[in-house]
Amino acid sequence: MNKLLYLIIIPFLTFSQCDENEYLISISSTTGEWAYEMAWGLWDYNTWATGNPSPENQIIGFLGTNNYETLSFETCIPDTGCYIIAGYDSYGDGWNDGYIVVNVNNTKTPVTYELEDGTWEYWTFEVNSDPCEWEIPGCTDPNAVNYNELATIDNGSCITTLLFDWDKQQREYFLYIPDYLQENAPLVFVLHGYYGSGDDMIGILQTQADEHGFAICYPSGLTDNFGTNHWNANFNTSMSTVDDLGFLSNLALYLQAEYNLSPEKTFACGMSNGGYMSWSLACHAPEIFKAIASVTGTMSGPDWNECNPSEIVPVMQISGTNDGVVPMDGSMGYIEEGWGGAPDIYTIMNYWKDIHGCIDEETVNYQFDYSTDITQYFNCSINTSTELRLYVANGMGHTWPNFADAQIWDFFMQLAALPLEIEEGVSENNKSVIKTLDLTGRETDKTGFNIKIFNDGTAQKIYQAK
Repeated sequence: MNKLLYLIIIPFLTFSQCDENEYLISISSTTGEWAYEMAWGLWDYNTWATGNPSPENQIIGFLGTNNYETLSFETCIPDTGCYIIAGYDSYGDGWNDGYIVVNVNNTKTPVTYELEDGTWEYWTFEVNSDPCEWEIPGCTDPNAVNYNELATIDNGSCITTLLFDWDKQQREYFLYIPDYLQENAPLVFVLHGYYGSGDDMIGILQTQADEHGFAICYPSGLTDNFGTNHWNANFNTSMSTVDDLGFLSNLALYLQAEYNLSPEKTFACGMSNGGYMSWSLACHAPEIFKAIASVTGTMSGPDWNECNPSEIVPVMQISGTNDGVVPMDGSMGYIEEGWGGAPDIYTIMNYWKDIHGCIDEETVNYQFDYSTDITQYFNCSINTSTELRLYVANGMGHTWPNFADAQIWDFFMQLAALPLEIEEGVSENNKSVIKTLDLTGRETDKTGFNIKIFNDGTAQKIYQAK
């Protein structure tokens, strides 16, 4: 269930009336504090019992974005049957005042459901039907990090902790290896935020890993001087003395050797404090991490003042205009600890643009789950085949947006693109371009990174200069 509900995409459905033999179901979903931890999905009995419940076959699904926000969903369901709502909280402490209100067929007595504590909860109801016998798939191993005490059937999803000895401590991490792992495959580190742990991030980039055959490492930080799990992004000693730079670098080297992963295709990304740490790796370990992406993070004050990388690696940033936790305008506080001290995110990106020697940039707006302005920096003298990117999501707060997974992997693909096989029967001499697409699939003739589609069915990602 962890992966099941973590990746829910919200469909907003409204129906004025239903067909004969159907009822209207209305669900009002109100978030509390930590909205992005709240998720739920609705399934009918046949789908739940005979298939593998997933975001693709749910009737309605929800993943929170903004705190204390109410959204309403309506759709039509058969007027006879059994239904289940699966509630999920990614942190495991309930929905923090969040709740849903369910009304079937416009009754005068809608039902309110709250996940008051824990990670999972399940609510079933019937419509003109006798009660059904429900089985709950999930991890039934109490030693696994995603143990579901409510599960009745083990679905093979159990995730166990792995340990790595570093600096006289056993450091925790989780590893995702897809069914198909190519030789010399890429390795991506996904770093959690402040207060978090590696298992909070499990599920991120897994769709891309299954499709492209790369490994994902979800490591856990240790407590700082204030007793909170964190990453030491070159903070001041009043904040932390943990050697996370050494831990992550040496864990990457170990995994590269153990699983035959590529030293030239090892990357890091992270949210919030994990974004800070990603920037720190770009400054202090670019010989190991060949590109980084930060989501709602920024550079620490010490990194901004001291960053002098031995190599220059491509960098990517996703920021929200409504982020009050790590403001993109450079007004982050706690300067003595090292959280603050860096300027606004545009100045930071311009600094990296300058050290890369990029002479061109272009900003285009894309309609993801947020209206997002993407600035691409290209024609760079260092890493000439790659670009830098800044994503500014309008109205987004301190959260991991739905578009992040695909866009982060697309960014890393500049260095990790797999070789394309030419189908037999079509020679290179007869091969011709049908059309050129940008990274969102629209036809283009602009400069930047584009995708050429050939008449033999193959595609090639290229940098198109002026």
